[in-house]
Amino acid sequence: MNIRTLNLSGYEAPVVEEVAGKKWISYGENNDYFDTLVQRYMGSPTNSRCINGIVDMMSGRGIECTDSDRYPEQHAKMKLLLKNRELKRVCHDYYMLGQAAVQVIYNRSKTAIVKVVHHPMETLRAEKCDAKGVIKAYYYHPKWSEMKRSDNPKRIPTFGNGTKRDKVEMYIFKPYRSGFYYYSPVAYTGCIQYANLEEEVSNYHINNIKNGLQPSLLLNFNNGVPSEEAQELIERKIADKFGGSSNAGKFILAFNDSKETSAEVNPVHLPDAHAQYQFMSDEAREKIMLGHGIVSPILLGIKDNTGFGNNAEELRTASVLMDNVIIRPLQDGVLNGLEEILAFNKINLDLYFVTLQPIEFTELDNISTKVKREEETGEKLSSVSLSTQDEVEAKECPEGDEVCDDCDCENKDKYDIQMSIEDVITEVEQEKIDSNE
Repeated sequence: MNIRTLNLSGYEAPVVEEVAGKKWISYGENNDYFDTLVQRYMGSPTNSRCINGIVDMMSGRGIECTDSDRYPEQHAKMKLLLKNRELKRVCHDYYMLGQAAVQVIYNRSKTAIVKVVHHPMETLRAEKCDAKGVIKAYYYHPKWSEMKRSDNPKRIPTFGNGTKRDKVEMYIFKPYRSGFYYYSPVAYTGCIQYANLEEEVSNYHINNIKNGLQPSLLLNFNNGVPSEEAQELIERKIADKFGGSSNAGKFILAFNDSKETSAEVNPVHLPDAHAQYQFMSDEAREKIMLGHGIVSPILLGIKDNTGFGNNAEELRTASVLMDNVIIRPLQDGVLNGLEEILAFNKINLDLYFVTLQPIEFTELDNISTKVKREEETGEKLSSVSLSTQDEVEAKECPEGDEVCDDCDCENKDKYDIQMSIEDVITEVEQEKIDSNE
């Protein structure tokens, strides 16, 4: 009997190691771990939906600052440097690849930053750190897994570590992870193998449909074991004749010398195959959403049959929880880096991302300041309506007492907050008439 076996690979953590004779640090077994993350993004529908949804929530409607009215010039310079399109790309790499990079471009005298441009993180590898543990540069290559010996990756200094002649430096947004220094694993690293499982399950079903000859059949040839070359020739002819979805339904007609030497076709049945595949699909989906910290799938446009999120109050709670637990910490990591870049140009602003969260889902009851309200809702201070306390202060009566039903001053009716604007206008006009008389 000649039986061929297939070894199934298990999940392995990315390898970060120094390569002898190289100045950079490889990431992954073949220096292609970023490519692996991209493949899991492209192959798993649940994983790609979670990443896209979280990135959209991170970037929101762009970046703003609460003190734009106080520093309009700095606000204008910030808007010129930080384009929303570039920030969206930074957020995508920061979450999907675990870190992000931008090119910081200086003027000729290197006294000011004139441009900030996103750079694809998968094309960069960290240089070996110096004696003080500082990574002074990153190396660029368009496709590290396909790099040839003759290729010479370009060295780009990191922010603040270039010379006067280096007009382009690389700023890396990299969150801290215990046990990692050169590269940061993604926040959803625990569910990567389940993304791979979901991808393989879908590939299995696709191949099962495309192959007219079902893979659950075992063909036995009982007239001896041919050579390797003959085995490959027989396998290729059978695949060419009966493989492919267009060949489904064809039959096999065999002529044999005797029954003892005839080819034997044995079906290999998997008990409750549909239930097992459904279990693997549901398990992969659940674990992927768990790895991404999805509070309610419906927030990302994923249908949820559990019932959670069908109630408006539960959906509001889930949205607020995810915004505070998942989205805000990710935004802070990007904002800290942007503030460091802007500080070089002496721009010091209170930055925030304009949220995509509906204002109906925002907790406004406990907001005591207008600045905090702007951060929560994205509404500029000039467009924020006065709070009840502000209205009371604006309508303070001449006696210095707050206007209330117990006020006894002579102008009570004029300043009473219960009065309409039309009543006030009418009374003022009447005072003018009385004074003229």
